[in-house]
Amino acid sequence: MKKILPFSSIFLFLFLAMNAHKQISLEQAIKHGLEMSGSYKNKFLSEKTAELRVEQSFKNKLFRLGFNANYLYKSETMTIEFPGVEIPEIISVPGQSFEAGVHHNYDLSLDLHQPLFTGGVLNNMMEMEKVRKALESNQRKLEKNSIVELIKSTFFDYHILKSRKKAVLSLQKSLKLHSQKLTNLFEEGLVKKTDLLETKKSLEQTEMDVIGLDQAIEKVRIDFHQMCGHYPEEIKRGYQEEERSKDQALEYFKMSHPVLKTLQHQRDILELQKKIAEGKYLPSINGFAELHYGKPGIDFFEKEWSLYFQGGVTLTIPVFDWNRCSGEKRILDLNIQKLENQKNDFIKEIVNTLDQLYSTKKWLNQKKDSIENMIEYSKEDAELKEGLYKEKQISNKDYLAALQGKRKYDAMMDEIILQIEKIKIRINTLISRTKEY
Repeated sequence: MKKILPFSSIFLFLFLAMNAHKQISLEQAIKHGLEMSGSYKNKFLSEKTAELRVEQSFKNKLFRLGFNANYLYKSETMTIEFPGVEIPEIISVPGQSFEAGVHHNYDLSLDLHQPLFTGGVLNNMMEMEKVRKALESNQRKLEKNSIVELIKSTFFDYHILKSRKKAVLSLQKSLKLHSQKLTNLFEEGLVKKTDLLETKKSLEQTEMDVIGLDQAIEKVRIDFHQMCGHYPEEIKRGYQEEERSKDQALEYFKMSHPVLKTLQHQRDILELQKKIAEGKYLPSINGFAELHYGKPGIDFFEKEWSLYFQGGVTLTIPVFDWNRCSGEKRILDLNIQKLENQKNDFIKEIVNTLDQLYSTKKWLNQKKDSIENMIEYSKEDAELKEGLYKEKQISNKDYLAALQGKRKYDAMMDEIILQIEKIKIRINTLISRTKEY
C-alpha cells in the first residue's frame, strides 16, 4: 500500500502537468477565432478579388487580338460590260463581260487593336481599382477588430461571472458555518429561532445566486467556444490589454483608423472618376492591324483565295454632348462634400465616445481605491459584529449584513479590475489598435 501511494501521486502530478500544458494564451485563441470566422475569410476573398481587378484593369491598356470568320452569300454579283471594237477591214474585237466577285464570299481575319491615347481614362481606371483594393483591406481590418474585441470581451465576461460566483460561494461557506453554530445554540435554547431562519433564508438565497451564475457562465462558455474553438478555462490568465493615454489614442485614431482611410479612399475614387469623366471628352486614338485570308480577296476580279494585310489609326473627337462632362463633375463634387461631412461626424462621434470611456476608466480607478479601503473596513466590521452578536448586543440580521458586506466588496474589487481591462479593450478597438494576430 505504501508503494502504491507514491505512484498515484506521480500519476496525478503528471496528469495535472499535462492539463496545464494544454492551456493556451488568449492571443492564440484569437488567432484560431480569426481562422474559424467565415466573415473574416470572405474579407480576404474580397481583397483577393480586388487584386485580380487591378491586374485586369492593367490589361485594358494592352493590345487585343481576335479572330473573325465570315461567310456571305450573294444571289447576284456585279457584272462589268466592255463593248466590242470593230474597225472595218482593220480589226474586230468582240465585247466582253466580267463578273466582279463570287456568289459565295469567305473571309478569315486576325485583328489586332491597340489603344494609343485615351485621355488618361485607362490609367485612371487602373488607379481606381488599386484604391478599391485598399478599401477591401480596410474592411478586412474592421472585421478583424470586431472579432478580436468580441473574443476578448467574452473572455473577461467569463472571469467577471466566475469572480461573482467565487464571492457567493465564499459567503455561502461562512453562512453554512454560522448556520451550524446557530443550530447547535438553538438546540441548547441559547438563540431565537428567527435568527436560525434568517440565516437559512440567506443561505438559500446564495444557492439561487449560484444556480443563476452557473447558467450565465455556461452561456458565456458556449459563446466563447463557438467563436474560437476553445473554452475560457483553457486560456491562461494574466492577459492585460495594452494601455495608452487619451492623447495617444486620439493621435493613433486620426492616423490609422480604417474608416478614416476608407473615407479618404472613397474620395480618391471620386477624384479619379472626375478625371475619367474629363478623359471621355478628349480625343482618343486607337491603332489597328488586320490580316485577311478571303475569297475573293481584295481584288474582286480574282475568284481564288488570297492573303492580304491592312492597318491604320482611328481618331475619335467628341464635338458636342450637351455639356455632360461638367454635369458629371458637379455630381462628383457634391459626393466629395458628403464624404467630408461624414468624416467630420465620425471623428466627433469617436472623440465623444473616447471621452466617455476615459471618464469611466478614471471613475473605476477611483472606485477601486475606495473599495480597497472598504474591504479593510468591512473585514474589521464583520469581526466586531461577530463578537457583538455573541454578546447579544446586536441582532443576527445586523451580523449577516456585515458578513455579506465583506464578501460584496471582495467581489467588487475583482470585477472592477476586469471591467477596467474591458474598457481598455473597447478603447483599442475604437481606435482600431489591435495586435497583428
